[in-house]
Amino acid sequence: MALACGGNQKKESSSEGQNIEGFWNRIGTIQLVNGVAVDTAYIKDSENPKFKQVKVFKDGNMIWINNQKDSLLPWEGGMGGYGKYVVNSKDSITEDISHGTGWWGAAVKNYKDSLNVPAWRFGLKTDFHANVYSQKNNPDSEFAEYWERMPSLEPESKFDGAWKRVYEISYINGVAIDTTSVPNDALLDVKLFSNGHYTYQVDLTGLANRDENPAMYGGFGGYGTFVFDEEKSILTEYGEWGSGMSANENEPKTNPDNHQITFYNDDLYLQISKTSVGTLQNSGADARGLVYKRIK
Repeated sequence: MALACGGNQKKESSSEGQNIEGFWNRIGTIQLVNGVAVDTAYIKDSENPKFKQVKVFKDGNMIWINNQKDSLLPWEGGMGGYGKYVVNSKDSITEDISHGTGWWGAAVKNYKDSLNVPAWRFGLKTDFHANVYSQKNNPDSEFAEYWERMPSLEPESKFDGAWKRVYEISYINGVAIDTTSVPNDALLDVKLFSNGHYTYQVDLTGLANRDENPAMYGGFGGYGTFVFDEEKSILTEYGEWGSGMSANENEPKTNPDNHQITFYNDDLYLQISKTSVGTLQNSGADARGLVYKRIK
């Protein structure tokens, strides 16, 4: 499958062409005729130029997320998915999507339950280059998504990789009063970090009742950028937009959320949000800590 017409692609080795690790930005859609690209429609020139879709591949884990809203749905944000991936070749990827947010989270849950399977498998037809790639979600489709690699914003840090929330800790006056494990069958909170970009998905379909609380059933997720001050152990996340129940949109670097970080080891860390005070009145706590474990 050829990439967009008229694009001047630099020569690269096959290893460069298959290096998909990192963040990608959806920039358009390629029209195909008999597998050959005949036209490219760019999002910036479309009727919805504010549409955003980001995808990240990291350490065998992937997340995609968009800001596509629908007033007919119970959640205010877009949708997204999380799963595992395997690169079969430069023109083939297999994705096993196990969780999601918004409309897609509900669809994945229904699919898994109806077939009693752990994930929804997709075989993607791809064409990878160093900084762009195309993706057909259906082998017979006459259209392919067109993606561009997002630039690195920060050097690689301790955070780069895939993480899952495994514990929550409640504090009063800085003293831990309760530690609760996060059951995988109730919710899945995953975060992927890479060179200054991050995205996360919190799937609540195992916890919320779709009929009683349809908005919560869609969970929530988000995309943004981050900076880690290793000397002060402060992680600053700048959220830009979200999915599911998260519909806020912010300009880059305008919505900082600071977290005090403690690394127990290279694969386990605690974050305490500096803005979480007063959010846990029901439990009597005045701060909340989240413990994340690296997904390997």
